[in-house]
Amino acid sequence: MPVIMRITAPVADFTGDGPGGIAFVDGTATTSDLAVIGYCQGAGYTVEPLGDDPPDTEQSSEQDGPADTTSTGRSAARSKRG
Repeated sequence: MPVIMRITAPVADFTGDGPGGIAFVDGTATTSDLAVIGYCQGAGYTVEPLGDDPPDTEQSSEQDGPADTTSTGRSAARSKRG
C-alpha cells in the first residue's frame, strides 16, 4: 500500500497546480508519487505522512546498538602525515 503524504506549500494559502501536477488547495496537497515527494522535500515544502497515527520517528538506541561516538574529523592516519 503506497504511503500518502501531505505536502504543505511554502505559501500558506496557495491554490493551484504544484510540482508534478499535484493540486494545492489553501496551501496543502496530497500525493503518493515518490518523485514529487522527493522534489518537494528538497524545495522547501513541508512533507508529512497523512494518517491518524503520528509517525514513529523516535528509535531507541538499545534496539539499534550503542551510539556511534567516532569523530567525523581527520582520520588518525591522515593527521600523522607531515
